[in-house]
Amino acid sequence: MTDDLSNLGLECSEDWVPFPLSGTLDLDYWATHQAKELAERYARDGEKGNARLLARDLRRAAADCRTRDPLGAFGWYISGHHAVAAVLELDAVHPDATHPEVTLPLLTGAMSARDFGEPDVRGTRLPLGDAVRIRQNLVEDRKRLLGPRPVIRTLFYGVRPATTDAAVTLLVSWTEPVLDEPLEDIVDGIAHTLSL
Repeated sequence: MTDDLSNLGLECSEDWVPFPLSGTLDLDYWATHQAKELAERYARDGEKGNARLLARDLRRAAADCRTRDPLGAFGWYISGHHAVAAVLELDAVHPDATHPEVTLPLLTGAMSARDFGEPDVRGTRLPLGDAVRIRQNLVEDRKRLLGPRPVIRTLFYGVRPATTDAAVTLLVSWTEPVLDEPLEDIVDGIAHTLSL
């Protein structure tokens, strides 16, 4: 088998903005251009959009994703809001000397946290192959010495395509509890579009 993931793809709505992760594209230039497009979409939806605030948030969110070097990353921008509502990162886990085979139990163990009790772990089947779905909340590190520790809400999918030795992972994170139910439905739909 091979580890070629060059044709990895997914389908999502225009609300999900793809972040530039590598190459020579200047983040400031990209964020300014993308913010204008978002403000125009917001206006079509009957909402106000501040291109300056959007550009600042786009730059910050894309730069944060770049630090983890995923295969792909997207930000969910809801019309009328000037900060990213959720971030989706697409990546892969390759076999190595320690783990010559990447299995679903291995992914489950590596991606499960117990910050708020047991995570909701489910085995499932995606068009790309057998998968694990993990929904959990995590405690993030403090941003300031005496500040609160924010709760990060996550939905993770790990899938083992039959055509590769690697596992494909999809991780979506957000902070607003009101988004839990709608976002889970949206992410479940996106996971079913993963293709290779």
